Amino acid sequence: MDGYRVFLWGWADSSLIARTLEALRPFDTLDGPVGPAELIGMRDGVLVEVTREGADATRVRFVDAGGPADAWTAAHSFLWVVTRRLPVEEALLLGDDTEPLHYREGRIRAVPTSGERY
Repeated sequence: MDGYRVFLWGWADSSLIARTLEALRPFDTLDGPVGPAELIGMRDGVLVEVTREGADATRVRFVDAGGPADAWTAAHSFLWVVTRRLPVEEALLLGDDTEPLHYREGRIRAVPTSGERY
């Protein structure tokens, strides 16, 4: 997997996502739509891409691009802020070198490995 992905369900307004991201850290560049992405931008060396995933889901991808910030921090910060400030029903953070996190019913929890209770 390339970078970190935050999937959002129950709410998908790319302009509100952009304002939420901008509040965390201003964009150096911002454009959209570009190909399948509704929004694509660069913030402190982290590429951010917002894409619709069906009728009720949005994917926000964070990729390291050699700047002072890192995609891991950006993705985790975004998950925390978006689930606290916006009407998100469910969210999932995925990345190769991080524990998957799932938001539902007001809580962010680690996704259990097989055999664990959720």
